[in-house]
Amino acid sequence: MTVAFRELGGSPVEQYDSSGFSARREFLIAWEDRDAFAVEVLGEAARHGDQSSVVYPGNSMVTAVEVKYEPIDAEHPDNQEIEHLAAGLNCYSGSFAKAVVTYDTISPRDRLDGPENEPGTHITYTMSHAVGDSNILPGGWQWTDNSQAISTYYKLYKRLPVTVHNLTWHKVVNPPWATIHALQGTVNDAEFLGCPAGTILFEGGEAEKTFRAGFQKGEPWFAWKIKYVFRERSIKHSGSVYGWNHIYRESPAGWMEITNGNDKLYDSSDHMLLFRSDS
Repeated sequence: MTVAFRELGGSPVEQYDSSGFSARREFLIAWEDRDAFAVEVLGEAARHGDQSSVVYPGNSMVTAVEVKYEPIDAEHPDNQEIEHLAAGLNCYSGSFAKAVVTYDTISPRDRLDGPENEPGTHITYTMSHAVGDSNILPGGWQWTDNSQAISTYYKLYKRLPVTVHNLTWHKVVNPPWATIHALQGTVNDAEFLGCPAGTILFEGGEAEKTFRAGFQKGEPWFAWKIKYVFRERSIKHSGSVYGWNHIYRESPAGWMEITNGNDKLYDSSDHMLLFRSDS
């Protein structure tokens, strides 16, 4: 640290709960060093990947996520008149600020069978489920007690559970915008999140700007939080697993991929490319 600081008495405050380990530390710094201290604690987005948030002593998975300031001598700001809200603010030159740094547990990636995180970024994971019905033609089916074919009057349906996988990529400075556009609507060409090729459809993503550190010079530094949505369609039938390109046919009965002679219903791609920043 190049900014001089002193940790105040009563700091740190530590907490363990279902979200992991969190902590709060309080420091005394010069009032004029607020922006520089924030950069050193939270990292510069412009250099992200080389420098990220500082870690909590003794625990590399706990990092600083927020810095708050307040004047130590709140009753004695500099003598000055502020004529307009946008023209100035209270200043405490030559005095000190109390910096409150919040730390949270940040795992590099929630699923070890998922994409790897780039340095300075991390990937979180959630999942949910949905269901859908698929019409199945009666041809090829028969009654188990007499081996008679199912009448064409019967309407057969197969309920297909669907798993929605949400992977959120945090602190991304240069998102792969072109790759996101190119891969949307494709299925995985290899195993992804433990699922066989062809069973994971990349539906798209949501991007949210997240500010990183100082606001004192020009445009503030920021990174991106990108939420990717993948929908898994794994049809379990007769000991095998079928995906988005499979349709049930009557003869020979079973699930089979369809093609127009050159292409399948869904193109395939390497979903890992979605987690590689543009240079």
